[in-house]
Amino acid sequence: MSDEAILAWTSAALSASAQLVITLNEGPLASLAALQPNGVYALLRDVAHARARGDEAPDPDGFLLVNLAGRQLVHGEFVAKALDRLLPAVVACEGCQDVTTCPRTVGRDLLQSSNTAAVRLTELLRLLAHSGTRMTARDLWMFLVDLFFGWECPPAASDMERLPGWWWSRVFSDENWLGKAISREFDPVNAAEGSVDVQLWLGDAIGAAVPPAALLIAPFRQHAEESGEALRAFSAAKRAWFFLSPHVDAAALVARQSRIPGYTSLLEVAREDSLAAARRIVALINRYRLNDNDDRRLYLSQHHVLTAVERPRVLAASQTYNSDAVQIRIPYASEDHGVDSAGFVPTRLEFGWPGQRGNVLVVDYPTWLQLQEQRSIHADRRQEALDAALDLFIGSAPARPDGDPQISVFDHRTGIRTRITAFSGKHPAFEVNRW
Repeated sequence: MSDEAILAWTSAALSASAQLVITLNEGPLASLAALQPNGVYALLRDVAHARARGDEAPDPDGFLLVNLAGRQLVHGEFVAKALDRLLPAVVACEGCQDVTTCPRTVGRDLLQSSNTAAVRLTELLRLLAHSGTRMTARDLWMFLVDLFFGWECPPAASDMERLPGWWWSRVFSDENWLGKAISREFDPVNAAEGSVDVQLWLGDAIGAAVPPAALLIAPFRQHAEESGEALRAFSAAKRAWFFLSPHVDAAALVARQSRIPGYTSLLEVAREDSLAAARRIVALINRYRLNDNDDRRLYLSQHHVLTAVERPRVLAASQTYNSDAVQIRIPYASEDHGVDSAGFVPTRLEFGWPGQRGNVLVVDYPTWLQLQEQRSIHADRRQEALDAALDLFIGSAPARPDGDPQISVFDHRTGIRTRITAFSGKHPAFEVNRW
């Protein structure tokens, strides 16, 4: 529709007190706002942009505004509904043509009969979403379809040859970009489980609480002939155990490998107590720049000792800023309108100065990970980008003197920290501490 037609429909609906549902992207919204700078769409644009920055902005009177840019389908019921449609369409592959042995049909039946398996599959996808990985409906459909239709068994294949065709193995396959992303964060094969591993190695399905149809091979029997084949069989068994055993503490298992749950915890803290979250981030920045874990003062560090062949190794700060005064905003935090299953789950924070003054520092999952790294003085494009972002953010700080003047210095090559304090008064003095 043209801008003029949209404005006409909107005017008619407002005049008649009628409901009008309209979907726009950023371009039409901007052009409609430009046509009527004091009109409805200019107001809606301002509200949408404010929420995207994490500010609290109520719906304009008489309107319900939902910004789908902040939504992740996987946080709603999309995966469950997609599986309800997909699984009835799964049939045996041409290489098998036997529904009683084909990994497609046997795996389909196991997934249909296990609510736990579907929940754990969804939670792995949500794990990626929490890190900011955006998954469209196409991405999710392609991933789910690939679990069952991305593999064809060879004619007259043995159980060992069919192993890659089981959906719980394909969840972690690098043939699909989502599977590759999941395995990078978590794979149950990498989690030692003591007696469970022994039972899986021996092929004891009952002891491991795995359906016998999912554990057709005892890995230890393959070990004498080919150790690599035995490990492949064990990997498939361990993945089946993760999805199908009712005794698995999936959240604890994932948290042992992936760091995403730690970042999710920071986001949850930020929603409940922004001050506590601000202090955590301040401590990370101080440690990364000056090897100082102080969480009450953000050291306004700057680079010193510049050379052409290496990154700045010496950073120093002569001013600090109270961490309690730094503001945290959560983009799209208010878009769910109180509906928990709407799919609006924050994936990043914006760290900024009071009154929206100066630059903001976007703390997403990759940035949060980098702030916990050891800062290198050698060429590292990722860290150089982070340093540039920190420089821009710190450079716009509304700094004020904080007690007696103090300079904090850290040499990233030698690891030596130096603190110089100038005491004022009748007998001015300097104190120098190095450690």
